[in-house]
Amino acid sequence: MGNYVLDNVELAGCSVVLGETTLRLEDEPQHWGNDRTQLARLQKRLGMDARQVAASGTTTSDLCRQAATSLMLAMDIAPQDVTAIVSVTQTPDYLMPGNAYVLHAALGLSKETVALDVCQGCAGFVYGLWLAGMMAQAAGGDGVLLCAGDTLSRVANKNDHTTAPIFGDAGSAAWIRFCPDAEKMYFVLRADGHELEKLYIPAGGGRMPASPLTGAEVVSEDGSARSLDNLHMDGVGIFSFTMSEQPRLLHDILQRSGYSAEQIDYFVMHQGNRYIVETVAKKTGIPAQKVPVATFSRYGNLNSASIPGVLCGELASTAREKNLNVVLQGFGVGLSWGACQTRLRHVHCLDPQLYSPVS
Repeated sequence: MGNYVLDNVELAGCSVVLGETTLRLEDEPQHWGNDRTQLARLQKRLGMDARQVAASGTTTSDLCRQAATSLMLAMDIAPQDVTAIVSVTQTPDYLMPGNAYVLHAALGLSKETVALDVCQGCAGFVYGLWLAGMMAQAAGGDGVLLCAGDTLSRVANKNDHTTAPIFGDAGSAAWIRFCPDAEKMYFVLRADGHELEKLYIPAGGGRMPASPLTGAEVVSEDGSARSLDNLHMDGVGIFSFTMSEQPRLLHDILQRSGYSAEQIDYFVMHQGNRYIVETVAKKTGIPAQKVPVATFSRYGNLNSASIPGVLCGELASTAREKNLNVVLQGFGVGLSWGACQTRLRHVHCLDPQLYSPVS
């Protein structure tokens, strides 16, 4: 259970669009107690430096629309070539309908194009790739547009020192197409809903509707302020989950695909922070040069767009020029985690863009 193989499909293109505002940790002394020693520690140990966030009025669909438009132009994909569009986000423009329909209209897709929404977080790109791959496989022609992105900086309280300096905003687009000569794609997907309170927003849904009461801020012992309407993260619990499950996940995907770590060119992991990525790699015995880690310090934690952020932000030129054997790994809210082993064959990886309202 939770192990899947897809035939005749490939990830052929990828793009990412970042929030247009740059926030640097050194300009936010409230998050490091005005202590330069603490700032240096956060920068060195966790890789915290800058993050890209969306300006007021810029939505998740705006970021994904620009990413999709750029990719479609670069790959000469016409709207009628899109069999389906899958939107993966935790921060949709509306409560209803989902962002797949917003993007369906914005991209001028046809009435025959299926639109599907998935509420997923940092494992969302891997889950979305699995779904899009199955859809492309079933269609047997053309391709599926996978748009994954979040504006999670909006739901992190600006005075919460455990979440506010971490999260950036981005939208991505990937083209998954039917390809008879493509190698198999292997997936290992996992979930544990019993741990959902380790990373969640308590209020705003049907269980606890938003109200003036849920919007009241509470200051914790560490000085962070948050309300029930804000993102709550059990940092220790999430770190423990990552250290226990992610090395095992990498072992499982290698065993499932039949490859050794030596045969994988890159392990593209969700960029929770640099220390997490480096520690998971070390515990698994993966050479550091095979694990990109720079994306977090440049853009912040991009949630469901984190893996596209690495592909476009660190591996774009290599992926365009070479055939790469890669493992993609995501983990986060749910709790959910998943990995995919796949071949990238001269993938159309566009360089990262900043969001532009006139693009």
